[in-house]
Amino acid sequence: MIKMNPYMKRKIKGKKFIGSGVTRVVYDLGNGYVMKIAKSKKGIKCNKREVDMYKSSLKPIRKYFAQIIDYDTDYRWVTMKKYDRKFRNSRINRRLLMKLVKKFLDNGIIPSKGTGQYYKPYALNLRLKKHLRLKRSKQIVVIDYGGFRFRRKKSR
Repeated sequence: MIKMNPYMKRKIKGKKFIGSGVTRVVYDLGNGYVMKIAKSKKGIKCNKREVDMYKSSLKPIRKYFAQIIDYDTDYRWVTMKKYDRKFRNSRINRRLLMKLVKKFLDNGIIPSKGTGQYYKPYALNLRLKKHLRLKRSKQIVVIDYGGFRFRRKKSR
């Protein structure tokens, strides 16, 4: 695991552990925000990718990503807005998700590390229960986009 600095330790002391993935752990900071802490170099890459994706996306696309509030310049941690409303697996939500995946692809964002059919709602890094939430407006928000990537521009 990445060595925690005093700031990180102080921020998560006594805070609720929400979950853990392969590369990061997540804590509820209790103030409407969560902190994702890298467990490894790969976790640092995921944090960096989320920050880069959030900062460089156009506003119409950025609104679908969990809002990043703060981050470590070495990308050991990222603080994001917390979204509680679960994404329910319904026909309407799956249709909305397919439209969102198309929007991402049209904007050069590939919402998966692997290969496959991205227009299906079960794209590799868009797991319904783990990575998606709904805003109060019922708009989909992706809370884990560390595995997304930008489509490379073809050289001429």
